[in-house]
Parts: sequence; structure tokens; C-alpha cells
Amino acid sequence: MNQSLNSQISQVTVFPDRAQITRTAQLDLAIGEHTLVFDQLPDTIDQNSVQVSGEGKAILANVKFQKVYYETLSDSARQTFYDEKLRLEDELKILNQKNKRLEQEKEFIENIAKKITTPAEDAAPAELDPEKWLKMLEFYRLKLENIDSQLWATEKQTRLIREQLQPINYQLQQAGGKEQKVKNQVALVVQMPAEGSLLLHLSYIVSNARWRPIYDLRVNTETKQMNLTYNALIQQNTGEDWQNVQVKLSTAQPAISGHQPELKPWRIGVYEIPKNTSRGNMPTAKPQMTNMIQGFTAVLPMDVEWEDSDVEKEKSMLKLTSVVETKTTSVFFNIVGAHTIQSDFSEHKVTILLEDFVAHFRYSTVPKLAPYAYLKAKVINNTEFPFLAGESNVFLDNNFVATSKLEAVAPGEEFWTFLGIDEGMKVEYKFLKKYEKKEGGIFSKKTKIWIYEYQIKIKSFKKTAEEIVVWDQLPISGNESVKVQLLEPNYKEDTDKLKKNEWEFLEWFFYAQSGEEILIPFKFSVEYPHESHLTGIG
Repeated sequence: MNQSLNSQISQVTVFPDRAQITRTAQLDLAIGEHTLVFDQLPDTIDQNSVQVSGEGKAILANVKFQKVYYETLSDSARQTFYDEKLRLEDELKILNQKNKRLEQEKEFIENIAKKITTPAEDAAPAELDPEKWLKMLEFYRLKLENIDSQLWATEKQTRLIREQLQPINYQLQQAGGKEQKVKNQVALVVQMPAEGSLLLHLSYIVSNARWRPIYDLRVNTETKQMNLTYNALIQQNTGEDWQNVQVKLSTAQPAISGHQPELKPWRIGVYEIPKNTSRGNMPTAKPQMTNMIQGFTAVLPMDVEWEDSDVEKEKSMLKLTSVVETKTTSVFFNIVGAHTIQSDFSEHKVTILLEDFVAHFRYSTVPKLAPYAYLKAKVINNTEFPFLAGESNVFLDNNFVATSKLEAVAPGEEFWTFLGIDEGMKVEYKFLKKYEKKEGGIFSKKTKIWIYEYQIKIKSFKKTAEEIVVWDQLPISGNESVKVQLLEPNYKEDTDKLKKNEWEFLEWFFYAQSGEEILIPFKFSVEYPHESHLTGIG
């Protein structure tokens, strides 16, 4: 006889695109053989991921994943629900008809009152009898109050009936038609050499679960410190709620194959169209046979003397976890406390790390693209936690200022992160003028030279001297006949104050004093054939 186990979810390991669930059941068993069933497992379960472990003096004879057909309602119970549903729906129809008659009666009375109180255009003004008018108004008021009261009563009764219909419709929907439903089970055959207690652990992988990192960066500009809160947003719609469970997060990605793809010989050739080939004698693909695995067995490591070496190997893999558990290819975060996460894809936030870092601050600006100075912080990740790439919320001096992104950072690695704009640095970008440089006689001139002049202005309103980096760029010639020359600033090679890279990006470095205004001239020339037209620049 099968015995259904009363199991609870005790631990969940969430991956970026799935989750591993561990269910636990404890029971006392008499001597002999028992068939134990983990019932009502979720539809999203991966049957090839099912594993069983446990504690107790027992021998596991077999483990099998199975689908069982069942009916949630008997024919008599289903008929009872249908009868009750029809009765309530009939009551709703009667109430709707009554409500419609009351609305019509109310409209009729209002039309009569409107007709009495609105004289015809060609009629003489009626003499008002105050007593008659008062009686008519009282009749009109009482009649409408009575109708409104009945309308309110019918609406209330309609609401109550609809509330009664909801659980009935749900039961009928869950039961479906007369065809049977399917549920997933894992059945264990356990042999007890003696009476005793048994603690069972069932683990399996389910889809429709995920987590992603999100960070809160709180910066104190006076103490030059950055507080980082490393959070995780967990979502799941696996079909079962996780009630008061231990949560572990993993950076592993099971969806990606762990085996490196292999190169195959790259063969090329020519294709000759076959002659006198008809569709009837085209070669057909040879059908391939596939093997379907209907079930599987597993070994349960318990407190008995096993002779199978593979079982001992599985036993040795059970280890105690710590806050950060680093594997060869992934990292696990063990979240403190118990958590409840509903199966509705709502976001559940947990905290992985809360740490203060000493930060080096710098402002950075690209005036050509945006008139703002962006605050950056250089930090060393001196924790044992790897930071995954994710969004960040930035707070400057307890004020929310921006959202940003944090790139992936390994333990011990130095990294930069943007902290939003700071209005304490004013940035201005001016186009001054464009003019043609005249050289030589008009008939001997074969090229045109245009000069472009800009000015960048930085004004610091900070209380202390601050480091700021200013970015701009020279156009890159895509043709040998087009020549670009930097005129200002005077650049020969990279220095601590000015750098230029292979993409012709210019990078100025300044320490802006409090109240200081920095003016940066930027001028370049473009020379090109006289008969040509420039593209990519005005």
C-alpha cells in the first residue's frame, strides 16, 4: 500500500533561470517494505533532475518518477456543483430583470416631473399653488428614495451571489471535464530492517524561477565613503509557494553546456547540378531511432553499511554551507533567515551583502553630448563576494539621484562606477565659429581648409578641490584626401594633463578649485579636395 508523505520545502537554490527545490519528510516506519510517495509535485519539474537522500537505518530498493491520472471531483460531486451554479445564475437573472424594471420606473418618474415643471413655449405661465407643489415634491422624493433603496438592495444581493459563484467556478475549472488530470509523483520503495525513524530529502529542478542582482549605492561626499548594498530580486512561478524556506543563490548557468564546443574540419568545394534528376529518385534521410527513458532508480545514502563505492562518493559530497561558497565554476550565496516567496512572479528582495568602501571620486563630462558632470567612484572590492553585472540605485548624501549600472567585478578587483550627475559642477559647450582658411592664389589652390573652433567651460561650485576629466573628439578621416589636424590644444604626446587615443578621443585632466572657472579651447582644421564635399560634419 502506498503511503503519501507529508513533506515541506526546506531549501531552495535559485539559479539565474531555474531553481533546485529540496523537500523534507520525517516519519516513523515499522519493520518491512514500504512504498512512500512524494505527491503533487509541480508541472515544471525536470524528471531527470530528481535526487533522493536521507538519514536513518533503511535500504532503498527503488526510486521512480511517475505521472498519475486522477479526478479531483466525482460525478456526484461535480453534478452538485453544477446544480448550485445553475441555481445562483438563475437568481442573478431575476435580480438583473428587477434592476432593469426599477431603472425604467425611475426614468419614467423623472420624465413626468420634468414635463410638469417645464411649461410649453406657447402656454401661459401656470399659477403656483404652494401646497400642491410641496405635496408633489414630497411624492417625487419618497418615490425616488424607495426606488434607489431597492436598486441598492438588488446590487448588494447581486454582489453576494457573484462571491458565492467564485469558489464553485474555481472547483469546476480545476476539475475540468470528465477526462482525467495528471499529477507528478516520486515513489520510493524502502526496506526497514528494524522499526525506526526516517528523514527523507527529495530534490528536483523546476523552471519559471530566476534571480538578478540589484545594488543600492549610498555615497557620502564629505567622508569619501560608499556604502554598497548587494541585493537580489527573486521571482518564481513554479506552481508551488516557498513558505519559510532557506534560500541559496547560485551564479551557475545550467542552461549553458559545460562542454567546450569542438572544431570540425572546414571543407569547401564546388557544387555541380546533377543531370536528369527527378524528385522521385532523390535520396531520403534515414530515420533515426531515439530511446525514451520512462523512469529511473536512485540510491539513498543512509546510516547503513553500503558496499557500492558510488554511494559513498555521493555521501561525501554533502557538505555544510557558509555565507559564500565558491565552487570551481560558480559561487553560492547563502541568504540569512527564512523567506516566503509566492508562486506569482512577484519580486522578493533579499540582501546578499552590506559593506562600506573607501572610494576615490572623480568627475567626468562629455560636454559635446550632455551639459553635465557625472560623479564616478573608484573602489576596490576587498570582499570575498563577486559582484555580478546589474542595475544600481544611487543615493548622494541620502538623496536619490540616479539609476546606473554596475559591471561584473571579481573579489579583489578595482572598478569604477557612475554615481549620477552633480549640479555642483556646471558644464557649457560652445561652438564659436567656422571659417575657411585662405592660402595661395585662387587658381593654384587645389584644396579647401576649414577651421572649427569650440570652447568648453567648467565652473566648480564645490567646497573642495575636485578632480574632473573632460572628453571630446576629433573627426576621423575616412579618405586619404581628407586631412584633420588638431590646432588647439597643442598635443605632441600623452601627458598627465592631456591624452589622445587611437579613436581620436581627447581626455583633459584638471583639479578644479572651489569657485574656479576652467576654459578649454578646442580647435581643428579639415583639409579636403577643392571639388569635393565633406560628409559627417557641418
